[in-house]
Amino acid sequence: MEVRLLNVEYPDDPYLSLATEEAVFASVIREESPPTFRFYRHSNAVILGCFQLAEQEVDMDVARDNKIDVVKRFTAGGAVYHDLGDLNYSFITKDNYGVNLDVIKLYSTMITGALNAFKSLGIPAESGHLNDVTANGKKILGAAATIRSNTLLFHAAVLVNTNLMMLASVLKVPGEKLKDKGIKTILDRVTNIRDISGSGMEDVKRALLDSYAETLGLEFKEAGLTGKEAALARELKERKYSKAEWNRGREIINIF
Repeated sequence: MEVRLLNVEYPDDPYLSLATEEAVFASVIREESPPTFRFYRHSNAVILGCFQLAEQEVDMDVARDNKIDVVKRFTAGGAVYHDLGDLNYSFITKDNYGVNLDVIKLYSTMITGALNAFKSLGIPAESGHLNDVTANGKKILGAAATIRSNTLLFHAAVLVNTNLMMLASVLKVPGEKLKDKGIKTILDRVTNIRDISGSGMEDVKRALLDSYAETLGLEFKEAGLTGKEAALARELKERKYSKAEWNRGREIINIF
């Protein structure tokens, strides 16, 4: 299957970045755009799951003092810290894999591609929970996914060379949750790929593309956003992703 490879990122504007993700998803749903695989990064942001409350998940004082944007995505799941050492990728396509509204199967299908990619880099990667990948017992990838109108979206954050001290400072994790995992701090739970194998950003990108090409039968062709996608992304940023009621509360805003 031919897939658009979209290297469109807005590192200093996570609001537009996440709006772009939803705009592409909407366009694929409408069959106005082809299946799309996207790489992108954010320079300094916390990305929340759509049902989370910022004050419960983020140390807002740390975020303010370090100029960290706090933005909510349109999929569920937990909060993640992004900087330029964190690689994000997404795959959006019609359901050509028989997922049939089964998000667990979607995770399994997509996590397999990530596992194979990391193993090709000499990383002892294993499936963690449903949407995690670990290496040596520590998390290196977290993912979220959704299915709408027979269209799949999977996106993931990969810890390549992230500032883990900042991650641990800005994210709030209840002590009970850490205790349940048998650890004392967030730093006991996460690690960087750079520290395991020495691999950098471009190494990880290439490994992911090669792995998904093989496991999902994809053929990548680099291309940019369509005019409609870019326009919808700007509209989504203005009417949704830049709004405090979206990023700080529980309000769900749908505009397409």
